[in-house]
Amino acid sequence: MRVAVLGPVRAWRGDTELELGAPQRRAVLGLLAVRANQVVARDELIDGIWGEDLPAQSVNALHVHVARLRAVLEPGRERRAPSRTLLATQAGYQLTLASGQLDTEVFAERLAAARASLAAGDLAGAAGQFDVALRLWQGTALAGIPGPLAEIVRTRLSEQRLAAAEEHVDVILALGRHSEAVQRLVELVAGHPLRERFRAQLMLALYLSGRQAEALAAFADARRVLAGELGIEPGTELRQLHARILAADPALDVAPDHEKQQTAQDGAAEHAQPPGGRPPAELPPGERPRPAPAQLPADVAAFTGRAAELAALDLPATPSPAVAITVVSGTAGVGKTALAVRWARQAAGLFPDGQLYVNLRGYDPGQPVPPADALAGFLRALGMAGQQIPPGDDERAAAYRSLLDGRRMLVLLDNAASVEQVRPLLPGCPSCLVLVTSRDSLAGLVARHGARRIDLDILPQSDALGLLRALIGNRVDVEPDAAAALAAQCARLPLALRVAAELAVDSQQSSLAELAGELADEQRRLDLLDAGGDARTAIGGVFSWSYRHLPAGAARTFRLAGLHPGSDFDPSAVAALTGVSATHARDHLVLLARAHLIHPVGAGRYGMHDLLRAYACRLAAEQDSEQGDAPHEALIRLYDYYLGAAAGAMDVLVPAEKHYRPPAPDRAPGTAVPRPAGTAEARAWLDAERATLVAVAAHAATRGAPSYSTRLSATLYRYLETGGHYADAVTVHGHASRAARLADDRAAEATALINLGIISWRQGRYPEAIGYQRQAMAVAAATGDRAAEAVALGNLGIVYERQGRYDEASDCQRQALALTREAGDTTGEARAIANLGSIAIRLADYGHAVGWYQQALARFRDGGDSNGLASALPDLGIAYLRLGQVEQAIDCFKQALALFREIGDRTGEAEALNGVGEIMMAASRPQEARAGHAAALTLASQTGDAYEQARAHAGLGAALTACGDVTVGKRHLVRALEVYAEIGAPESEAIRGRLAALERGQAHDPGDLVPR
Repeated sequence: MRVAVLGPVRAWRGDTELELGAPQRRAVLGLLAVRANQVVARDELIDGIWGEDLPAQSVNALHVHVARLRAVLEPGRERRAPSRTLLATQAGYQLTLASGQLDTEVFAERLAAARASLAAGDLAGAAGQFDVALRLWQGTALAGIPGPLAEIVRTRLSEQRLAAAEEHVDVILALGRHSEAVQRLVELVAGHPLRERFRAQLMLALYLSGRQAEALAAFADARRVLAGELGIEPGTELRQLHARILAADPALDVAPDHEKQQTAQDGAAEHAQPPGGRPPAELPPGERPRPAPAQLPADVAAFTGRAAELAALDLPATPSPAVAITVVSGTAGVGKTALAVRWARQAAGLFPDGQLYVNLRGYDPGQPVPPADALAGFLRALGMAGQQIPPGDDERAAAYRSLLDGRRMLVLLDNAASVEQVRPLLPGCPSCLVLVTSRDSLAGLVARHGARRIDLDILPQSDALGLLRALIGNRVDVEPDAAAALAAQCARLPLALRVAAELAVDSQQSSLAELAGELADEQRRLDLLDAGGDARTAIGGVFSWSYRHLPAGAARTFRLAGLHPGSDFDPSAVAALTGVSATHARDHLVLLARAHLIHPVGAGRYGMHDLLRAYACRLAAEQDSEQGDAPHEALIRLYDYYLGAAAGAMDVLVPAEKHYRPPAPDRAPGTAVPRPAGTAEARAWLDAERATLVAVAAHAATRGAPSYSTRLSATLYRYLETGGHYADAVTVHGHASRAARLADDRAAEATALINLGIISWRQGRYPEAIGYQRQAMAVAAATGDRAAEAVALGNLGIVYERQGRYDEASDCQRQALALTREAGDTTGEARAIANLGSIAIRLADYGHAVGWYQQALARFRDGGDSNGLASALPDLGIAYLRLGQVEQAIDCFKQALALFREIGDRTGEAEALNGVGEIMMAASRPQEARAGHAAALTLASQTGDAYEQARAHAGLGAALTACGDVTVGKRHLVRALEVYAEIGAPESEAIRGRLAALERGQAHDPGDLVPR
């Protein structure tokens, strides 16, 4: 017997369909079937079938339906014999079905088989299983069955069906069957017009079928339907896809399949997965919709008043053709940020593409945030990999405006110092709104950019008292005169009122009158008090009043915490500043947060308002210098801490290069330096503290401690490079270069120049990379630093090789090899030998290449250099491949991928994955080749490695062409040609030849696009 519920309820015995009778009888069978082999209570069945429209004798009616079903299902059963199919119990009824007798069970099994095929990399098998599963559906589940229970089951099964349909289409797209996908999706969209995923798939399928105009029209139809039915705009996925189709983004040429893309089936291809074990996607980041940026800070507690100002911030009724800008200006502590954040959070729904936020620290005692750094943060939030962020300020601003174009986003620029700091951060499109807070009126924004300005005044008396009431309770009403005096002494400034209120909460035994009198005495004592009633006087008085109530240890922690150069800090850093234990530092920070002198910004991390930071710095200069604990000494302890911790992390990550890094600080930083237990923990610490380390490098360079800037640069270079943190690397190494020149430290200058050159090489800026390495060589030669000269020569040779200048590259590597041997640098010697092997591959001298690499590998293994070993193995694999030794090649790539993932080298992993693709292509296995190159493209796009991106596009072009998808394959080849030509790589000639052959309809050599 078989029972079907995925459509009208039906049953068969063999090939004969059974006559089930009335709808209610079908309902009984259907509801029992979806709970097969379980007892369903009579009351549940009755309610599920009839709901509130119960017949007079519902129990008897149910019994009759069950009896007649038994007669149909078991016609040969003797009259009083117990049923073996439809059982009656005291609790209810149970339909007994064996495996495979119910279509929902078969549907689930086929789905599981389809997903297993995906996990195994069998796209065609997955498509077949999805097709079988979906063909089981003959209409709406439990069609025609009334009642609430049936509706619940119907909804659940329908969602499973639609999810399976989405996955099926993803697989069809991944197989290149774009026209078939269009046909399926037209029906799916018509049946489910509000399901945005189907509309996105239809747009993509049309685009991949060469029907770009229809793809754009599909978006317009989606917008019309969603606005008309629901009054909403299309979601993020649809809008991002629309923008990418408009831009003819080459990355769209291979469709995503949302976590189920093909992976390699065996050999090296089973390793062709990005970190975390996910199957590769054949798109760079951005195809999978990123969550919209939501960077707004938390709303302030007990926000009071400001109704008129909030209303004034609302969008004008008539949209402007230019970007809308509003400036909230006012004195320090008046609540500009609180007002802006409150309005921004209330209005967030008007900006579905997200909200960007940056604290520009315009009046911070340290350095304000440069526009370039703010732009880098915004670009990352908008989906640009940190490694792809352009180095120049103008380039970053242009990329930022391009990414914002057409999006409805809110940009909150907090605490700006000047128009010059704000102007590069302005979008170029009217769909965005910019909200700026500043103590300055920023008249230039009003005059030149048409900004609206809202001047924020102190709180009205009633709102000031209301804020105090919200913070300290009914004591305000018990002592109204004292509360009014306290508000006046705080100049009705929200920041001062909050600090004063916290002290009042901690002083429950004192009356408000006593506290107000104490504050009056403190304000009279302050030297900065003047007769003009400057609001800053009130703030200083409140700060001083609150500060004097701190225990001595917490007070000292407050003073020295203001010196920290980062935007936030943790207890370990504060322990280093103060010289106390991390436990005591943590206790002090909790106390300071309770007093509103610092504020939490995350798990175990704290920040400080710029006014409080300035106040703390002034106190440190006045008091700690007098006590012999100069702020400079505290900063040196902090620099020692970060340098020591960074060195410890790098010793775990790259132990073989320890001799290249500067030694750890000679003296203890005053607190225990974290010692990571493994590479994952080391990288996690570096990732968490990266922004602070960048800030410390800049701070030390300008605070009389340049050696810390140069040593941090030399310590972090490999982490910044292999992690793809190129924007941060440029900042750190740039500060180090300038600091070294100021200190006349030629060795440090050479190292910083070398590292700047490496980042330029990674980003495909070869002329710039050559310039840096030549400068480094000149500096090293002038000082007799043979080791640095060898490193620079080796790096110069790598760039020459990438440009196709093989004779010059070979000369550089041979000179580097001689210098490293002279210096006894076995790590450098191994790298020079490996680089000579790479050049031999370029020259098709594969036998010698294998020899060079075997020498290099032996030295890397002897020295425990996992990074060097991992970097050499892919090239050796290519040499074996060209010699026809496929198994040895596969083994090399297996080892390389495992090592790269272990040490977290994502740039190397992309290189190895491209090698996997090339091996699979040479073995005439284009589907596996496609998987390897797809994973490589994802990683190379994330790391910003232009060369490996081009290589991945070239491999995808070859693989797709071999699979018969010539149109999409050509698009990838064109993109490869563009990137290779842009960076000046010789592979562009091979790509041109391949494209010309395709135009002539000629077949191709599977290895003709292998770049080495």
